[in-house]
Amino acid sequence: MDLAHDVIRILLTGEPGLGREAARPEHPLVASARALATGEPRRALRRLAGVREPGATDDMAAALRVTAHALDLNWYPGGGGAVLAEGDAERLAAGPPRQPAPDTALVEFCAARFLPRLLSARGIVENARTGGDHWAVAHVLRDTERQANDVPGADAALTRWVRAHVHLAAADVARRAGRDADVLAALDRCRHDAHGDPWVLARVYLLQGDAALTPCSHPDLLGLRLSPTEAAAPGTAPEDVPADPAMARAHYEAADALYARLPAPRGRARVALRLAHLARTCGDGPARVRAGERAAALADRAGAGSLAALATTHRLLDRLADGSDADRRDLDGLARWCRDDGSSSYLKGLVRLLLARAAAWQREGLTLAALRCLRAARFVTARITAPLEADLTDRAYVDLVDRLNFRQASTVLLAADTAQATAALRARDADERSWLRAAELALALDRAVEALADPDLKAVAQARLGEVAAAAERLAGSWPPARQAIDIVRESLRRAPAQLLRYRGRRALEAGFRDEAHAVLRAALDRAGDDALLRTALLYELGLRRQAHALASLLFRRGGLHPDHAVSLFLRLGDPQTARHALGLLDEMSWAGDPDRPWEDLARRAELAEALGDHTTAARVGEDAVTRFEQWSDQLVRDVLRTSMTDDVNVAAMYHIAARAHLCRADEARHAPAGPTADSPHDTVDPDAERALAFELSDRCRGIAVDVLRALDDLPPGPPLDAARRWLRAGSAWAAAYEGLVDSVSGDAAHTPSAARLRATVLAAEDELEAAETHVATHAPGLLRGRADDERWIRGTRLEAVRAALPDDALLLMYETFDDDLVTWAVDRHGAHHTRRTVHHRDLACAVRRFHSACAGGHHDTADAGALARLLLDPVADAVRSRRRLYVVPHRALTLVPFAVLPVGDVPLGERCVISQLPSASLITRPGCGRAPGRDAPALLVGDPAYAPGRGLARLPGTATEVRAIARLLGTEPLLGDAATAAAVTASAPGRAILHLATHGVLHERGPHRSHVALAGHDRLTVGDVTGLDLTADLVVLSACHTGRGTATAGGDVIGLVRAAVAAGARHAVVSLWPVDDASGAVLMTYFYEALLARPGTPVADALTSAQRRLRALDADGRAGAYERLREATGGGAAAGCARDGRPPTALTRHTSPLPYHWAPFIHIGG
Repeated sequence: MDLAHDVIRILLTGEPGLGREAARPEHPLVASARALATGEPRRALRRLAGVREPGATDDMAAALRVTAHALDLNWYPGGGGAVLAEGDAERLAAGPPRQPAPDTALVEFCAARFLPRLLSARGIVENARTGGDHWAVAHVLRDTERQANDVPGADAALTRWVRAHVHLAAADVARRAGRDADVLAALDRCRHDAHGDPWVLARVYLLQGDAALTPCSHPDLLGLRLSPTEAAAPGTAPEDVPADPAMARAHYEAADALYARLPAPRGRARVALRLAHLARTCGDGPARVRAGERAAALADRAGAGSLAALATTHRLLDRLADGSDADRRDLDGLARWCRDDGSSSYLKGLVRLLLARAAAWQREGLTLAALRCLRAARFVTARITAPLEADLTDRAYVDLVDRLNFRQASTVLLAADTAQATAALRARDADERSWLRAAELALALDRAVEALADPDLKAVAQARLGEVAAAAERLAGSWPPARQAIDIVRESLRRAPAQLLRYRGRRALEAGFRDEAHAVLRAALDRAGDDALLRTALLYELGLRRQAHALASLLFRRGGLHPDHAVSLFLRLGDPQTARHALGLLDEMSWAGDPDRPWEDLARRAELAEALGDHTTAARVGEDAVTRFEQWSDQLVRDVLRTSMTDDVNVAAMYHIAARAHLCRADEARHAPAGPTADSPHDTVDPDAERALAFELSDRCRGIAVDVLRALDDLPPGPPLDAARRWLRAGSAWAAAYEGLVDSVSGDAAHTPSAARLRATVLAAEDELEAAETHVATHAPGLLRGRADDERWIRGTRLEAVRAALPDDALLLMYETFDDDLVTWAVDRHGAHHTRRTVHHRDLACAVRRFHSACAGGHHDTADAGALARLLLDPVADAVRSRRRLYVVPHRALTLVPFAVLPVGDVPLGERCVISQLPSASLITRPGCGRAPGRDAPALLVGDPAYAPGRGLARLPGTATEVRAIARLLGTEPLLGDAATAAAVTASAPGRAILHLATHGVLHERGPHRSHVALAGHDRLTVGDVTGLDLTADLVVLSACHTGRGTATAGGDVIGLVRAAVAAGARHAVVSLWPVDDASGAVLMTYFYEALLARPGTPVADALTSAQRRLRALDADGRAGAYERLREATGGGAAAGCARDGRPPTALTRHTSPLPYHWAPFIHIGG
């Protein structure tokens, strides 16, 4: 009986070091009980494996195995049951092999029935409470309390002591259920049976402290829930019972005093962990650290493996919250503990704790902490067998990326899951439930695609809906639960063709192809039938606003238009009064907006105020919205994530409305009498200050991550800068992996890759980015801190700083185009003014596309050039004519405009002014932005790579002539043919003041991070590769097709090779807007370097302008002759044969006037 007594005492107190068993510490039953007390069931099972004594010993061993299996398979932090993996239920069902002997019955009760059932009871009652299942809660409480009547045994004192623990367990279950009366009753019964036993009373104090600190939960869980359906939200008691920290502290200190006298180091470790959470809850960082360290030390001293693992996890989360990264050694230790001695389910619960904390941080905008937390979870799940937790982790990661505006990621993975489900409908064992799952996935995919408005993915969604609809009657037609789903699938499929056409039309409109877009949108209108909401959207997109407004008004009056949708729609339709009415309805409903985007409601209210003419309110509320957005986006850390967040029409609108409100206040103040304005009777409005605020807001939204560039400029050379470049390169590669997913799924709607394969692709990119971020955290930790944490940080650049940076003879033109507004700022050293024109951004995009296509195609369209000049230059013509230097900051579609070609009077602007372009006005203030390369500057010249035959890229002999000619001027040797590899370029770039690449350029407008320049073999330099180059270059020349183009975000940033070169450190870049003629490009580039080297300090923009003017003066014969002379001077290479996009010269129109195609493809980016 002594052996049974010792085993029971160890199991129920959780203390392995109790008195009598110390005399026989090597007995396998005692050793296994001690292992179970420390939370290490796998170690216990190893000790039990050698027990082969018939009778009582074997009976107790069988009972202990039940507990061991329960703790290994069904135990989460907080003491609740786990989500069982496949096959676990069968293993847990195994109990003791026969009826135990009387002297071992109490061991069998505790180990084989009470403790395993307690784990399940806690899990069931928590899920039942959150689900509102009061019957299940009551049933579990009764079942737990009834066990007190089943306690066997001949030793009355021991039986009573065990019964006290059963009552204590019932109180704990009642506490988790929120049943306070049941808690008090169970504790009274517990105290009665305990007879003052300090072990029981200490546990009572712990339970009372937990009830005060974490009502209906447990301190181990840090106020979070581990349920997979709840992993995206932090858990608080639905009853919102307030915590009582003072009461919790009193109970914990009472428990600690008892444990200190016993002594019980494991009990004291439990108290210390709770005190750490108490300090965490109260915001007392130092006390949290002290208590956490003490808990870890006590758990280690007591050999309490599970407590040590929990303490490690809590401290890991605290470090993440404080801005540090997880220590991989700690994570390795957790995985090793699980594999060797610990509990597989307990570690899975710790992984779920990481997921729940990451989700909470995600909602708070703490993106870096959330990413690091998910990274830690992935690290652990990769080292244990936990397929469900690994899948949850991967999905949580993709969901986080989705919420950061990389919405295509989760949509594409959903498309893969849907394809797998619809393929299963063709299997012999397909039934109504498999059909319903496929239908739910197909409808979810369709909803996700609706949010993206992506025509390629819409075609995939339509195909999946068709497959589900085709199988509906065969598999689920007679099943009542599927009837509603069948109807919804058929209705969604009916609407799909018109929606697909709509999205194709919208894409064409945004790209500037108006005629094509309108034809497609009219076809969509014909297919829309009686779908009034869709018809309204199509009428608006066709520019038929009156018809759209009439239909929308009818819908709204009949209740067919939700007020949330109505506010935005009527603002677009120019009816702010109805929008205000709809907003009032939302306020009456206490409508909650998107919790992930808390700035959107403020932004919409600012837009409404501006539409109603209340510019002061619009400016104030709009700036509040911007501030809230920037505080959130500051935490994103990754450059690519910040850029993605500004690629959102609602974010762009928010900045534009705030800027426009300030401009309207400036206009009113300029025309109003001195003193307060009508709508701001208490303030004197300074028009110059208002204009400056508007300018700064507009430039801040362009999202080029000038903040990151400034941070890079502050880094010393060596490991910090190397780490930063690797990080930026990995970020771009990460984005490119997501961009490639759409092609993977939409390339063939009938054959979609598996979700596992697609997920592996993006997670591999994440692995590299994680490694790069770890390197940055070591060498340049400032890059990973949120800007809001740095009191010295000032976002953007002030207008006065831009003015001060401009030369005396320079003018800066900054444009902004949004909705019907075209705003032009003209800034010089002496002041700034603005003009506004009414022109829809889509109409402007169409005009730009038409003009750009004419220039790129070798045509000369003076009408389109004149129309654009009237919009873009006429409002500032006098200022332009009086300046020699012109800096242009274009916006969105205007990045395609070759400003040098626009006429001012009778001559192109490039004949009057030296023109430079800037992605952001802030770059004019960048230190050393105007520095020109010296005559003896080391250069790396690359041309005419030997492409692999399978790539379909023609050799470009003109590029060989070009770089040989430039090499003669610079006194260097170029990389040509097979030598022009990516490895050679990457190795040779560091320390070069000039980097010149003459080759093919490949543009991906809908996947800008995949744009690249082609090198030898299959090599390429992508946007990310260029970003990661070790450039201290004063000048980067990308003498290839489309290298100056990219994808314009809604906020105005342009993602592409230019942005990459600037981020890599280039002070100047010369890039192209269209396919470069192989011969003309060689001549122009040679002229450029001749001008650059003609006299020391020649500005890059001056040299390019000189070369353009010189080439423009040549006719076709003159250009041909110039190229032939170059070819002969450089060794007589092959004749130029095509443009650098592979198009033969015969496609060009023979024209007597100088064609922009030849002389104007290149632009200068820089100061």
